[in-house]
Amino acid sequence: MVVCGKKQRHCLPDELEAGDCWIGLSLAQLSGLILCGRVGKHTDSLVIELVASTEGKTECKEWGTDGWSGYGRVLSSDVDHYISKVLTQRLERTNSTLRQQTGRWHRRQNKFARVVGADKDHFALGHQLL
Repeated sequence: MVVCGKKQRHCLPDELEAGDCWIGLSLAQLSGLILCGRVGKHTDSLVIELVASTEGKTECKEWGTDGWSGYGRVLSSDVDHYISKVLTQRLERTNSTLRQQTGRWHRRQNKFARVVGADKDHFALGHQLL
C-alpha cells in the first residue's frame, strides 16, 4: 500500500518522499515500444533523465508532449517539439496497463485479490468440514 505523507501542494520542492509521484514514459510512435521510463516528482530533473536516457535509442527528432512547460525548457533546439493529444491513445493504454500491473499490491483494486480471498474462504470451509 502506498501512503502519501502529505498532499503535493503542502510539500517543499526538496521533499522527495512525500506528495505526488509521476510516471514519465518515452514511446516509439509506430511500434509502441517503451524506450524509457522514469518515476519521480513532476520537475525538470525528471524530464532531463527521461530525455537523456532516450537519446540515441532511435533517430527520431520529434517529441509529442502534453502542455507542461518543463519539456520546452529541457528539449534541445534540434528536436521538433509539438503539443498534441492526437497520438495519446497508445500512451494512455500503456499507462493503464502499468497501473493495473502495479495495482496488484492494492487488494481492493485488483480483481484477482478478491478471487484469491474467496478461494481461501472456500478452502478454509472445506477443512472445517473434514
